[in-house]
Amino acid sequence: MDQYTIEKDMKNAVEKIEESGTLYAKAKGISYHMQEMRKVIIAREMKKYMGSAVIREMEARASKRYEEHLDGTSAAIEEETRLRAEYERWKEQYEACRSLLSLEKAKINLR
Repeated sequence: MDQYTIEKDMKNAVEKIEESGTLYAKAKGISYHMQEMRKVIIAREMKKYMGSAVIREMEARASKRYEEHLDGTSAAIEEETRLRAEYERWKEQYEACRSLLSLEKAKINLR
């Protein structure tokens, strides 16, 4: 690889870090919100049922709404994790290019 190609790859990695970092941040926010809403969903569902708190909670946890919320939370966590891996990949790509560029510059200085 020549210096120009490495610098081009570094620039691309920086752009991808910014892009994937923004997407990761949004996904992390959604994931956090979904996880925190779990108790809110249970409380709202419990209001629909009569009986003791234990019975109402059991009914709320068995509700379709709660099940759908858990499915959504699972998907949000999965997306957050995928985007974090992508973000980390681009950071590592940048570091690899940086190391190659240093090596290329050292070779030039040896000549």
